[in-house]
Amino acid sequence: MKKVLLVFVILVTTLTLNSCEAYKTVTLDSPDVKVKNITNTTDKNGNYIKANEWMVQTFQNAKSVIQFSDKEEGIVKGKYVMKVGTPGSTYVASTPDFYAIITLRVKDNASRIEITPPTGMYSKTAFDIEYGFTPEMFNVSADALTSDFEKNMKSESTNNDW
Repeated sequence: MKKVLLVFVILVTTLTLNSCEAYKTVTLDSPDVKVKNITNTTDKNGNYIKANEWMVQTFQNAKSVIQFSDKEEGIVKGKYVMKVGTPGSTYVASTPDFYAIITLRVKDNASRIEITPPTGMYSKTAFDIEYGFTPEMFNVSADALTSDFEKNMKSESTNNDW
């Protein structure tokens, strides 16, 4: 009987200590900036217009905004919502929005997209359960954005046909 009681106490203690450990969080390293260079046959003005139009079409959330643009230098820069947060309630904690900075640079026959990830917003529990906005989530979103941008920049401009 004493052995059964001892095993039971050890089991309960182990489960209790493990459940406490699940609430510790570990901050993960921020992923690298995603950069993609694209070559095409369009001049600087055409590339600037296509890049600017792509950004307007991609920034569909009202929180995503173009913050800077300079046609002479061929730069368009904006803040993009990679993941929309959730509002909190009495029983559920709120989560913040996760923003990335997207910089588009254009010149004759070339363009470039740079996606700078959010910093300090990646975490996981002691049991390796990731929450928030993880580096893997950033990589998937950034890869989708860069491939969409590349497809847009290599396509023929609709401005030529009107």
